[in-house]
Amino acid sequence: MTLAAAQTFFRPGRGTPVVAPSVRVAGYAGQVAAYGDLLWPLDPLVANPSAPRKRIDWTSFPPRTREELRLVAWTMINKPLPSAFLVGRPAWHSRVSAPMLYAAVMEWRHFAIWLEATGTSTLDNCPEATLAAYARHLITRPGVGRESLVKKLGCLTRLWAFDTISPAPLGITMPPWARDGVDDYLPAQTSRGENSTDPITPATMGPLLIWALRMVDDFSADVLASWQETHRITELAEQTACTPESKARLKQYLEERMARGEPIPSRVMFGQRLICARYVAAASASSPRQVNALASTQRWQGLAAYVRDHPGHCPLETPIAGHIEGQPWTTAIDYTQSRDLMRHLGTACFIVIAYLTGMRPGENGAELYLMQHSAGSK
Repeated sequence: MTLAAAQTFFRPGRGTPVVAPSVRVAGYAGQVAAYGDLLWPLDPLVANPSAPRKRIDWTSFPPRTREELRLVAWTMINKPLPSAFLVGRPAWHSRVSAPMLYAAVMEWRHFAIWLEATGTSTLDNCPEATLAAYARHLITRPGVGRESLVKKLGCLTRLWAFDTISPAPLGITMPPWARDGVDDYLPAQTSRGENSTDPITPATMGPLLIWALRMVDDFSADVLASWQETHRITELAEQTACTPESKARLKQYLEERMARGEPIPSRVMFGQRLICARYVAAASASSPRQVNALASTQRWQGLAAYVRDHPGHCPLETPIAGHIEGQPWTTAIDYTQSRDLMRHLGTACFIVIAYLTGMRPGENGAELYLMQHSAGSK
């Protein structure tokens, strides 16, 4: 450990830098405020030159709690949280970014002003009852939603955490929501409580979850392989130029199949059985435009009617690894099925994640997340 880092474990003096050299962004050469200054610019913590610059103005804090909070804020700037504080808090990091640090200190300021209004002028040995009372006060403030209140209570949790590791702890008690969970200190989102959607009954959720897990665990490799092969076939077809040679190859491919009475790879579109242009183009080393021209524009040798009478599949040559009761779940995945199967796989993943996290499709950004990360999108 360097001397500069070791010094942050001692109580700072009035001339101690607000931001120790060990935590400043690389290459910072500007001014650094002293601990005793009433204005603390957080510039030494910001690497992005276009990011807004925040400054903690201690003159806006109540006089006594100002000095108490100043030490906790200095600790938050210069000391990482021990790993014990990060357990169960996946969104937390040992170091706090400048915007989060500033937001936390401003929330401490609101807490200090509220304390002074209630007749308390110090945070020394702040009890659990006081923290709980402040949480109840926050609920009564107009326009405070659940998400913003979670952030405010999280700032107070950081106040306790960093006070605990400061050089001179005030003895702030662990907030009750840090121990028991935050739900009891949040307003109900609807008359039914936290979630606006009624829970799915276990009788429905059980089989749904089982098959969602099976889709992910047993069939995802097959589905992903078919999706990659589908893209390969599509790109191969679309990259083939329209030439007399490619048209001749296409006609030879179709003539041979029709002469043998074999089905033509097809798909259902707009309620009609039509030739699968990209699949046939890739199989015959031709262009999809040429396939469509023969089937519709030129009506070559009754091709469209032949496809309706002799519809064929578009099997992919990807191996099948998934099984149901010891048998492969399908003989082959069709070129026309891969997109739907990818959507099913994405839905199965969402069901599992939503169940484990407690999200509802229309809440907590879950629906937007699913739309943005849909497995069926290119």
